[in-house]
Amino acid sequence: MTLDHAGRMKEFLLDNKKVSNVSFGTTLSRELLPLKTPHTKAGNEMCLRGVPNLGPGSYKNDETSSFIHELELKPTCKKGYSLGARTAQRFLEFREDFPGPPSFQEIISKPREFTADKKPFRSGSSRFPSIKLESLPGPGTYEHNVGRNRKVQFHGSFGGPQTLRTSIQTICSSDVTKTPCCRCSADPAGDYYMNKNNVSMCRSCKEDAPSNLTDKNKRFWSGFFKVRDCTGIHSHEGTSAKLRLKTDKDIKKQRMRESYFSLYY
Repeated sequence: MTLDHAGRMKEFLLDNKKVSNVSFGTTLSRELLPLKTPHTKAGNEMCLRGVPNLGPGSYKNDETSSFIHELELKPTCKKGYSLGARTAQRFLEFREDFPGPPSFQEIISKPREFTADKKPFRSGSSRFPSIKLESLPGPGTYEHNVGRNRKVQFHGSFGGPQTLRTSIQTICSSDVTKTPCCRCSADPAGDYYMNKNNVSMCRSCKEDAPSNLTDKNKRFWSGFFKVRDCTGIHSHEGTSAKLRLKTDKDIKKQRMRESYFSLYY
């Protein structure tokens, strides 16, 4: 070490004063109540007695942080003076005097009662169950020789309109005069039969056709086709005008339904 360095070290040791290791006088006794009158706000509020409502576990956060607490503290009009004000109690009081689930239907909560068998392991029951022959259909109940390609038929051509082939033709009473039956001379009721010469025949007479017919009579009977009066579609009221009673959509549905059922009945 040179003389210059030694002189500097000596000056530092002699001139350096002792520095306090405590700042701002914190080692002094704090003036607190009730022994002394403090001169600061912290001394007045944080006294030696302590604050019992401060510290871990002393806050009721579960009550003050819920939305019910905020709704109760929120100022609202209960008299109905402002728009949207409520006059009734928003949250009703909790009640526990209400009936339980089995109070209304006692048959559900009632214990089941069982009758003891007279013989163990049901040995007295019949081995084979009884069969009701009347509930089972016998031979010939259903038609077995039926066609499998039953389809509703349409009249039409390639690129032309398709017209439904109905099982019953509807005739207008203003165009064709309804005549009595050619056999029983009674007025036909409901659906009846007619040939191309406007000769009418009721259903009962058509169904009672004799079996032993000649060729001429067979041609006569086979010439009848089923027709229906136009009473349910439109009304004339004594004139030639047609007052529609059904829409075209309803008429189309009815004809399609009848054509489909005619394939099976």
